[in-house]
Amino acid sequence: MKRRKLLFQVTVIVFPLFALMTAAVIWTVYNSIQAGFLEAQNDHIRETIADISDSFIFLSDAKDPEVKEWYMDQLKKADFDYSRELTDEELAFTLTYDYEPHNLTYEWYNGMPDDIRRLFLQSNFYSLNNAVSDKIEKAGVQSVFLMDLKEDRQGLVMFDCGRNGTGRKIGEYFDLDMSEHQTLQDMIDSGSSEVVFERADGFPYSEGNYYIGYKPVIINGKVRAVLGVTYRWDEFRSALTGTVQKALIIIIGGTVTVMAVLLIFLYRKAIDPVTKIEKAVFEYTGDKDSAKIAAKMMKITVKNELGYLADVLSDLAFEIDHYTKENIRIAAEQERAEKELYEAKVQIMVSQIRPHFMYNALSSIAVLCDIDPKTAKEATITFAKYLRGNMDSLKQTAPVPFEKELDHLKKYLYIEKLRFDDLLNIEYDIRATDFELPLLSIQPIVENAVKHGVGMKKYGGTVKISSFETEDSFEVVISDDGVGFDMNAPKKEDDRSHVGMDNTRKRLKEMCGAELVITSKVGEGTAARVIIPKVKKESDTE
Repeated sequence: MKRRKLLFQVTVIVFPLFALMTAAVIWTVYNSIQAGFLEAQNDHIRETIADISDSFIFLSDAKDPEVKEWYMDQLKKADFDYSRELTDEELAFTLTYDYEPHNLTYEWYNGMPDDIRRLFLQSNFYSLNNAVSDKIEKAGVQSVFLMDLKEDRQGLVMFDCGRNGTGRKIGEYFDLDMSEHQTLQDMIDSGSSEVVFERADGFPYSEGNYYIGYKPVIINGKVRAVLGVTYRWDEFRSALTGTVQKALIIIIGGTVTVMAVLLIFLYRKAIDPVTKIEKAVFEYTGDKDSAKIAAKMMKITVKNELGYLADVLSDLAFEIDHYTKENIRIAAEQERAEKELYEAKVQIMVSQIRPHFMYNALSSIAVLCDIDPKTAKEATITFAKYLRGNMDSLKQTAPVPFEKELDHLKKYLYIEKLRFDDLLNIEYDIRATDFELPLLSIQPIVENAVKHGVGMKKYGGTVKISSFETEDSFEVVISDDGVGFDMNAPKKEDDRSHVGMDNTRKRLKEMCGAELVITSKVGEGTAARVIIPKVKKESDTE
C-alpha cells in the first residue's frame, strides 16, 4: 500500500510537469506548423496567380496603360454574357474587321465599331472564362475574380469565375467594406505590386470563410484593380488540422512513452529501494538482528545514493551491535586514548621547553644572582611566566590572538638575551596584530633563528620579527642574518629542529589554514614567512 502511495505521489508530481511541457511543445509545434503550412500555401497561391494572370492578356505589364484603362471602362459598361460562345454569323461578322497583330494598339481598340467591339470583347472573355475555368479545376481554387478598386466604383465585378461555372456577372458589385479589409487598403496606399493575403468572413461571397490572395493591377503607378484567387478556409483548416493531428499523435505518444520509462526508472532506482530500506529498518528496530538487515541491504544493488545508504545501514547495524557488546571495553579504550592524548600534549610542551634551554636559562639567572640581584629577580619572574604559558598551551585547542603569542615570545627572547648578551640583537616591526594563530607556533621558528642562525655565527647577529597585513592575508616574518643553510641539502633523519618545523607547519595548516614558507642562503641568513589567510579555505576547514 505504501509502495503504491509513494508511486502515486511521484506520478502526481511528474505528470503535471510532463503535461505542462507537452502543452508548451504542442503549442509551439502547432504555431510552427500553421506558419509553415500557410507560408507553403502562400507560395502555391503566388504560383497559381502568376499562372492565371497570364490568361488576362489585356492586364499584362506589356500592355500600354491606355489599353488597360480602356478595357476597364469597357468592362464597366459591358452588356453581354461573356460565358456565351459567338455564333458562326457573329464570328463571320467580326472577321470583316482588320485584326492584323501590328494594329493591337489603343487607337485600334478604340476605333472599333461598337457592334464589332461588343462581339470582340465577348469572344475575348469567352476564351478567358474557359482558360480560367480549366486552371481553377487543376489548381483546386475556389474562384478567380477581377475587382475594380477605383474610388467611385470599388467592388465592381469585372470578372468572376468559380468552380462549376459559378460567379457574379460583370457589372455587379461585391459587398466590399474597405474598413473590414485593411490588407486591401494598405495595398492601395502603398502602390506595391506584391501579392498580399487575407482571411475574410463572408467575402467575396456571403456564404463561408475564405483565404484570398490579391495581385494588384497597377496603372500609371496606382492600384486600379485587383485580381483575386480564393480558397475555402475550411479546406485549409481541414488540411492543417490533419497535419497537426499527426504531429500531436507523435508528440503525445512520445511523451507518454518517455513518462512511462521515467516512472519505471524512478520505481526501480528510488521507490523500490526506499520501500525495502524502510521495511528492513522497521524490522530491525524490533529484532536487532544485524546479520538479517545486512543480508537485506546486500540485495539493494542500485548504484546511487540509496545503494550507498543501504551499505551504510548495514555497516551501522554491525557497529551498533558491536558497541552494545563491547561497551565497557570501548569506555576503557576511550579513557586510555584520553590519557595518551594528554601525554602527547605534555610531549608537545616539553618539545617547546628543551632541556638545554632550561639549563642555560637557570645558569644565566644563577650568575645574575651574584652580580645583579635585581635583574636576576626580574629574569626569574619572566622565566616563571614563560613556563606557565607553556603549561597553558596544554589546555588551548583554538588559535589565540597574535598579541598573546607575541607577549610569550618576548619572554623567551628576554631569557635568550641574558645568555647571548651583545651577540643577540632583537628587532620588532609590528604593523598588524588583529589576527589569530596557534599558541607556541612562532616560538619554534624564532628558536631556530637564535640557535641555528645567529647562535652559530662567530660574532652573533640580529633576529627580526615583523608582522603586516596584505589584501588577502596577514603575515609574520622571522628573519635572521645568521649562517643560513643549503635548502637543497638532504635532511638528517635525527634533525630535531626539522621535526619541530614539521609539527609547527602542520599545526598552522590545521588550525588556521596558514602556510609556512622558509627561504635561506648560506652565509646570508634565513627568513620564515607565516601566511595566515583572512578567510580560511573550505578544504582546510573540512
